Amino acid sequence: MIKLVKRFFRKKLEQSWHPIRVEALIVEDQQDESDFLAGLLRANSVLVTQAKNIAGALECLNQPVIFQLAFVDLKLPNGSGIEVIRRIKETKRLTHVIVTSGAIEQVPLVMSYGYVGLMGKPFSSSTVSEILYKHRLPGSF
Repeated sequence: MIKLVKRFFRKKLEQSWHPIRVEALIVEDQQDESDFLAGLLRANSVLVTQAKNIAGALECLNQPVIFQLAFVDLKLPNGSGIEVIRRIKETKRLTHVIVTSGAIEQVPLVMSYGYVGLMGKPFSSSTVSEILYKHRLPGSF
């Protein structure tokens, strides 16, 4: 009887076990920079969704995906990344927003929307690792 109970609980434990999946959204109009950042994140076992503009980002945010991180460029061809950050804060409050921009002059404006971090360009693997570690996400150890 004891063996049967142990076998039952072991099977239940195996069925309930699932690896932690971290998902990130990258909103960047420069394809080479977006691909480079995506590669760094994927190397740290992060699932990545990329959007080139505001419309693409808003479409991604309407999907039933929980993004733990969102890397948002402020200067986009069809508007400002602030619109994306505002939508993230309205709909996906648990998402950590990292502003990725060389346009430092817009950072004070973005602070009122509650971004979590700032990552300048060009991106580096050490900066991405620091962000993953800071937010206690896999790939940071």
